[in-house]
Amino acid sequence: MSVISLRMACSADVPVIHSLIAELAAFEREPEAFVLTPQDLLQHGFEKSPPLFEVVLAESPTDGVLGMAMVYTKYSSWRGPCLFLEDLVVRQAHRRKGVGKLLAEEVFRLAADRQMDRVEWMVLDWNEAAHAFYTAMGADQLRNWWPYRLSGSNLQRYQSS
Repeated sequence: MSVISLRMACSADVPVIHSLIAELAAFEREPEAFVLTPQDLLQHGFEKSPPLFEVVLAESPTDGVLGMAMVYTKYSSWRGPCLFLEDLVVRQAHRRKGVGKLLAEEVFRLAADRQMDRVEWMVLDWNEAAHAFYTAMGADQLRNWWPYRLSGSNLQRYQSS
């Protein structure tokens, strides 16, 4: 593989960001749950100020975009600002070649440079490769916190009239 470079995504990258998220949704066995359009991503990430997310892309001159890390800032009432790693995805053909590690390290660097206290993310319980990957990088698996989600029609019940 040729040299891998990292860069922040721009609006012209929306189609490749969209395709990487679609690949991730298929890998996570929920392709039907991915409903965002390229226009949604453009609006949320590149037309809002501040943007709702940022994306770091890994690419090579010969293979183009190899993967991405999507992040956004969240706030801990105990520790202050932190970065949430929403998605780290590497195209299937480029996995186990160091691309994911480069992307994760760039996210960690970004948080450290921004004086953030931590980076958080979630991993599916069955994704043993991801668990091993993050543990090898020094991450702690949180075992006392359970994620919850309210979405779709359950969330819409709370919409103001």
